[in-house]
Amino acid sequence: MASENRPASDAVKPVAKKPELLRQQRRQLQQQLQEKPYTFGFYQTLRRFECLYLQKPRIGEALRPVDDALRLSQEPSLAFAPAALASFTAEGEGQASRLAVHFFGLFGPNGPLPLHLTEYARDRLRNADDPTFSEFLDVFHHRMLSLFYRSWASAQPTVNFDRPQEDRFSVYTGALFGLGMPSLRNRDEMPDFAKLHFAGRLSAQAHNGEGLVAMIRHFFKVPAVLEQFVGEWMKLPDSCWCRLGEAAEAATLGVNIAIGDCVWQCQQKFRIILGPLNFTEYEQMLPGKDSSKRLRALVRNYIGDSMNWDIKLVLKKEKVPCITLGQGDLLGLNAWLGDRPDDDDADDLLLEPMRDMA
Repeated sequence: MASENRPASDAVKPVAKKPELLRQQRRQLQQQLQEKPYTFGFYQTLRRFECLYLQKPRIGEALRPVDDALRLSQEPSLAFAPAALASFTAEGEGQASRLAVHFFGLFGPNGPLPLHLTEYARDRLRNADDPTFSEFLDVFHHRMLSLFYRSWASAQPTVNFDRPQEDRFSVYTGALFGLGMPSLRNRDEMPDFAKLHFAGRLSAQAHNGEGLVAMIRHFFKVPAVLEQFVGEWMKLPDSCWCRLGEAAEAATLGVNIAIGDCVWQCQQKFRIILGPLNFTEYEQMLPGKDSSKRLRALVRNYIGDSMNWDIKLVLKKEKVPCITLGQGDLLGLNAWLGDRPDDDDADDLLLEPMRDMA
């Protein structure tokens, strides 16, 4: 079962990479960018630099340009470029890598500056080997491009997950259903990452049976059905008991009187039917197992404690074992005495997880 392999605490940790491996990956990326910059996308390239320079701030968040993983600039050109990236210069002695783009900046046919300034910058750069004007504007280009990338990356859950310890998207998503503060994380057996995955269902104003079944099927990868309006005896408080000698209007048979200290009702309980299961899946749902605890936490996160519920486990008929002494079989849970009277799936086990917790 997939859930059995999930740790109780689901905090995602960054994969530790050896410095030599990181240096090798940086060299490979820089070489590829130098040879064929036009084959790379702008967002893709900056994201890869973020992942290879984990010791540096995210692009667009550094307080000083020297702290960034690379410098961003714009190539002065009047052409309508077919690619986003223009060129790449690898890092050198005391110099950060430099990435030049076509698509965004002050120069070019789409830039805000007059076209003659683009021509001037291009002429000085090509004919006089004087990049002064271009590099001056690159001071602004670097900041604009960094913030442009950051505005995109902040709305991408996968990019935020590149550095789980700095993941802000999970905070935004968790705030939709009461998981936005650190004090609310890792409070039960249901992994927080699973809660974020089901944010759409958990944040809905009205919760329904179909949503609960869908969550169980997806999380545990087992068949699940919801049986509604399951009858049960509900204990009455002392103040609701009918006593002889009280006012007649408060004790009319068939109207407002209940004989005894409990009543039968079918509106406050439902049943989750899991199966048919194989024997491994069946055992993982028994009381005390991790999957049983996670199922209880999942249901409570979805419906709270306003309703009663139980679980019926259904074991495939061909998987029903024969009881063997000394094997640790649990009579009433995963073992049956003698031959079963029929050839149907074993569906005679009912569990009440909330009572087990109490």
